[in-house]
Amino acid sequence: MRVLAANTSATAVVFLTASLGACAPGPSTDSQLLVQESGRVLDHFTVARLEQLPQVRVATPQSHGAQHQTGPSVRSVLDAAGAKDIVRVRVEGRDPAQVITSADLDDPVVLDITKRNTLKLTGAKLGTDRWVRDVTALVVNP
Repeated sequence: MRVLAANTSATAVVFLTASLGACAPGPSTDSQLLVQESGRVLDHFTVARLEQLPQVRVATPQSHGAQHQTGPSVRSVLDAAGAKDIVRVRVEGRDPAQVITSADLDDPVVLDITKRNTLKLTGAKLGTDRWVRDVTALVVNP
């Protein structure tokens, strides 16, 4: 009987611990975007701050999901951060980093604000192989 009670108690503790762990808050849903130039930080942006910038809606028929993406243009984010003399920008995130040129910035290239409050580099003329999910940094003239 004691062995059965001990096993039942141990099982209850494991179950309770696992249940509480599942209720613990996850990582912050308010992403941070860092803008750097020449090795120094120009600015940090939260999703809330990015939402205050002019929003651009671009058609993305090449997407397998949403056919439109909405968010601030990369150019407007760089302007707000005070970036100067932009030749190229390395976009870092969960996917392999992509380098976009100043000419790419003239097309509608945006940081789509996703349903998860993360950022995705996307654009009307940017192939999906160059999109970057969960963007964390824009590095000017890397």
